Amino acid sequence: MRQKMKIYVTGVAGMLGYGIYRTLHSRAEITGMDLLDIKIPGLSYRVLSLFDTDAVEKSIVEAGPDVLIHAAAYVNVDGCEQEPEYARRLNTQVTEHLADICGRHGIKMAYISTDAVFDGADPKLYTEDDPVNPINVYGRTKLDGETAVLRYPGNLVFRTNIYGLNIQKKRSFGEWVYCSLKQGETLNMFTDIDFSPILVDELAELLYEACAKGLDGRFHACGTGCITKYDFGIKLKEIFQIESGEIRRAVSSDAGLKAKRSKHMGMSNEKLTSALQIPVSTPQESIEKFYQLCKREAFL
Repeated sequence: MRQKMKIYVTGVAGMLGYGIYRTLHSRAEITGMDLLDIKIPGLSYRVLSLFDTDAVEKSIVEAGPDVLIHAAAYVNVDGCEQEPEYARRLNTQVTEHLADICGRHGIKMAYISTDAVFDGADPKLYTEDDPVNPINVYGRTKLDGETAVLRYPGNLVFRTNIYGLNIQKKRSFGEWVYCSLKQGETLNMFTDIDFSPILVDELAELLYEACAKGLDGRFHACGTGCITKYDFGIKLKEIFQIESGEIRRAVSSDAGLKAKRSKHMGMSNEKLTSALQIPVSTPQESIEKFYQLCKREAFL
């Protein structure tokens, strides 16, 4: 019988970290660390700060994983712009440290990156070979993290744009749309920004298969095709059968955002789907899966 893959997840109590556990716990031994102490049935993890470098290394070495998935990050784009030094510490320097630990101990590292490495000037689905040009602090610090991880052979970088269910008191993009509409709010959603969203549970499956097959290098792990933020909201309202609330067309320039945003964040996942021979959901299919997940997890 094939031995279970041992996976260590940073930010294991976050949206992606918990999604990895929820999706893969029957096939893999999962542990990790998080700054917050949240009781998750069946999951044991260390409560640590990623800045406590000695304790983090000790925790990883004691766990003896086959793969470390670095899911923790400072992902608030406007927050990164206001706190660039903190963003660099968490998104770049911590990543450099983790890559060094994994390199010294023979652990494969899978790094979760972002579509924000592109400037969005080209109306196309970006591939892994397209030039990068991040236009905000978040994108720059995550791109520098990619460079640190790929200095070591065998490591994996997944560029993505995720949503899903949180167990913390946070809301993903999908949760925010749903909850706001249920509360009867009017949402101004962008018609001039598109992206290739993927549900965290589907991303977890792709991570598992990529690590099992020994993939390395950069891959775009995203939905198939792209959708505007406005159309995402409209589709979610329709699929979730929400009668309350309203969605209005808006453009990003009117939103008063502190950080610049790429207008076009759509990416092509062809390299990854070809390597794994696994189809990935379109944005509409993804929202339909999100609806089923919300029903299963009694979120609705």
